[in-house]
Amino acid sequence: MNTRLLESFLAVAAERNITRAAGRLHITQQTLSAQIRNLEREIGAALLVRDSRGVQLTAAGKVLAAGAGRVVTELSALTEQVRAADAIGEPLRVVACPRASALFMNRVADALETAVPGTRVELVGARTVADGLRTLEAGRADAGFLWAPLPTDTALRQDPIGTDSWVAALSPGHRLADRESLLLADLAAEPLVLPAIFVSDRAEQYWRTALRPPAAAASPAVHDVEDGPILAARRRAVWLAPASMGRRYVDGNLRVIPVADAPPIDVSVVSTSSAPERLSAELAGAVQATLS
Repeated sequence: MNTRLLESFLAVAAERNITRAAGRLHITQQTLSAQIRNLEREIGAALLVRDSRGVQLTAAGKVLAAGAGRVVTELSALTEQVRAADAIGEPLRVVACPRASALFMNRVADALETAVPGTRVELVGARTVADGLRTLEAGRADAGFLWAPLPTDTALRQDPIGTDSWVAALSPGHRLADRESLLLADLAAEPLVLPAIFVSDRAEQYWRTALRPPAAAASPAVHDVEDGPILAARRRAVWLAPASMGRRYVDGNLRVIPVADAPPIDVSVVSTSSAPERLSAELAGAVQATLS
């Protein structure tokens, strides 16, 4: 049975009006009426009657309306499962940006391959998040894990999965190292460094302003992810990073302290239109599980 005909019938059953249903489906009334006639011929029963109140369902039409929605939904889900199964033969290319996130992304890849047996994940390295976004837009990867804000003009699917707080990484001998938490104002006299995790100059400028302590002489600088912990360990700067990143890239030579009043940064799984939606959703779950 043609599911498009079922969807057209369900629109008429909901609207009880051919004109409104045709507008909802963005087709002409003549086309919709022809589809209903074709469906009635295919089933072998009259489904609709017209009266002064508009369109009414026959007894057969009521039975079909009660079950057709479930059929359409289940068939759509089955179609997506088939597409996902077909895609399992090819690796899901997940961009790791920056490259220093490869160890974290390896854990994500393992979690995804466990959740969807038969899936193969191939990590595609990118030096910065902006490079990773370009890799996705060029079709050289299928999905990735990025911090917001993301461009509004991108054709990529964006699936927000939560927010990340900010932490400060500093050497154990730093004057603030014994604090349980910090405020941005506490860092006003400190040189600050942010990781290069921003997808655009506009996004970078937004966070340099948002994380600038009150009365600070200068905005935070932006360096490669690998440089921040080194600068903090050598007491050259305080490294501000999303908590999920900061806790992964430091060792016993640094203290990681929450910055209580820093605005949270949104986290999204971004994927191309050709990436199977089910695998993209599973990737989002794998990222969340690995972050927690």
